[in-house]
Amino acid sequence: MDTPTHSTNRSPVKMRIKHHALDCVMCGICVPHCPTFALSQNEADGPRGRISLALGLAGGTLALDAGVVAHLDGCLTCRACESVCPSLVRYGGLIDEVRDALAHDEFEPAAANARPRAASRRWIWLRHYVLSQRQVFGAIWTALFLLERLKLAPMMRRFGGRMGQILPPALPRRFRPSAIKSPSPAPEAATKTVGLFIGCTGEALNSDAVRASIKVLSALGYTVEIPTAQVCCGAMHQHGGDIFEATRLRAANRTAFTNGNLSAIVAIGTACAGELQREPSDVPFMEITDFLAQVPADRWPQLQPIPARAAIHLPCSQTRVLKQPHSTEQLLERIPALNRVPLATNDRCCGAAGMHVLMYPDQADALRAPKLEEVKHLKPDFVVSANIGCATHIAVGLGTAVLHPVELIANSIG
Repeated sequence: MDTPTHSTNRSPVKMRIKHHALDCVMCGICVPHCPTFALSQNEADGPRGRISLALGLAGGTLALDAGVVAHLDGCLTCRACESVCPSLVRYGGLIDEVRDALAHDEFEPAAANARPRAASRRWIWLRHYVLSQRQVFGAIWTALFLLERLKLAPMMRRFGGRMGQILPPALPRRFRPSAIKSPSPAPEAATKTVGLFIGCTGEALNSDAVRASIKVLSALGYTVEIPTAQVCCGAMHQHGGDIFEATRLRAANRTAFTNGNLSAIVAIGTACAGELQREPSDVPFMEITDFLAQVPADRWPQLQPIPARAAIHLPCSQTRVLKQPHSTEQLLERIPALNRVPLATNDRCCGAAGMHVLMYPDQADALRAPKLEEVKHLKPDFVVSANIGCATHIAVGLGTAVLHPVELIANSIG
C-alpha cells in the first residue's frame, strides 16, 4: 500500500528542485506571511527555511531525518509566500516536487536503515482507495449517513479518531449523478451545455452544493451534464507526493468531459478548479462562482431578497491559485438585501489545506481559531466558502453548517 505509483524516468527531479530553489534570493519578505511560521516562529517552518532544506537535500549536503521531513510536510501550500515574493519563486510547484521526491526515496537518509516517512504517506490509502474511487467514497458516505439517522453520530465522532472529528455537524444526503437529470432550462434563454465537475466529494460532503449548482445553472438556461466517468481532481495527490497519479487523474477527467457541445466545464470546488486548470483543454475549466459572476445580467431571473448577513470566507485556492478574490462577493451582490461581510482573516489559511487537517490536527485547529473568533464576533446568519475542505473544517469548529455561495443563490431563486 505504501509503494507509490511513479514514472520510470525520475533523474531530473533533483535538478528541477535545485533550479526552482535557486530562484529564491533568501530576502525573507515571505516569512512573516507564512501561517506555519507564525505559529512556531521556527525558520524551518517558513518558506525560506523550507527552500534551504530542499536545496540541501537536492544538493546532497543535508541528510534526511524525521525533523527535516516534518518541516517540509507541514507546509500548507497556501501560496501566501508566492503572493509577496519579489523574485516570483514558484514555491507551490517546488514543494510539490520535494514531496514527490520524498515519497520516492530520492534523498539520502541520515541513517541507512531508518528512512523517515512523511505524514502524508500514512494517509495514502485515503487518496488511492477512497478519494480516487468515487463509488467507494459514496458507499462509505451512505453508511455514515445511515449511522447518523440511527442516532449513532456522537459515537462516530467520539471513537472515529481524527476522521470522526472532522465530520461536518450534519451529514448531507448523498447525491447520485446517474439518478439526477438536469431540470429543463428556462424556455426564453438560449440553451448552452456545461459540464459540471463534482469531484470525489460531490456525492457526499458537497452534495447540497451540487444540487444548488444544477438548479442555478438550469435557471440561467444551461443544460447540465455530469459525466459519471469523472474522478478525483488529483489535488491531494499533487500536493501529497504523487504527481504521477495527479497527472493521470487530470487526464482521465479531460477524457470524461469529451462532449464536443460543452461551452465550459464548471467545477464546484476552488481547489478542484485550480487543479483541473493545469491540464490543457479546448473547453475552459472554470470555478462556479467565477462562471456565474460572469453570466450577463439579462440572463438572470429575478432573485428574491435575503435580508441577512453573510460572512464570506475566501479559500487560499480561490485567491492565490485561481486569483479570483472577488468572484464570490460579485456573485452574491445579485441577491437583494443580503449584507456581505468578507472575513478580515481571509489573508490567512484556515488550516484545512487538503490532507493537512488530518496530518497535523493541532496545527490545523490553531490556524482555524482566529477565524472562529471573528465569525463569533460578527454573528452572521450564514457563513459561506467555495471550498469544501475549508467549509467543513470551519463548520466543525462552529458547530453549524457553512454554505457554498451557490446555495444562497439557489435559495434566492426560490
